[in-house]
Amino acid sequence: MPREHTAAKMAAPAAPGAIASAPQSGGSNKKTIDTRFGTIEFDLNQALTFPKAIPGFVGYDTFGLAMVPSETQSSFMLLQALEPTDLSFIVLPYDAAANLIELKDVEAAQQALSIAPADCAIMLIATFRKLGSSFETSVNMRAPIFIDTNKRQAWQYIMPNDRYDVRHKL
Repeated sequence: MPREHTAAKMAAPAAPGAIASAPQSGGSNKKTIDTRFGTIEFDLNQALTFPKAIPGFVGYDTFGLAMVPSETQSSFMLLQALEPTDLSFIVLPYDAAANLIELKDVEAAQQALSIAPADCAIMLIATFRKLGSSFETSVNMRAPIFIDTNKRQAWQYIMPNDRYDVRHKL
């Protein structure tokens, strides 16, 4: 399976009341959260743990991943803090075929984080800015989220060079 789809597969389509998780891993340990997109139930057995906090967000180490409910087909996902629940990010699975991050940089990050290439998913934090009557969408290419899909751990990895833009326009 292509890496860009690994993270998306970790979350089921989320609609109000839908379970936003990967396939069941046993047990019924669930948490219902009122998100900015409505009420979503997360399977805590599928939670992602950040062993090192996202920079600037100490105290948030467990997150759920859900598809953003939408009337149209969308690749955007919700990275929702599970405890406390007052933090979330809109993320976009990284498309490796786009070659926006050099393979050597991806490999260096995987090595630094001890993530096997087959278990690696990459998410980009998205930002939406209103410009007049339209919106500008950008993603943070400088500090992507690397996910070890096997261990269910994630890190925001800051690229060691400045060739990647913090506000890469889509």
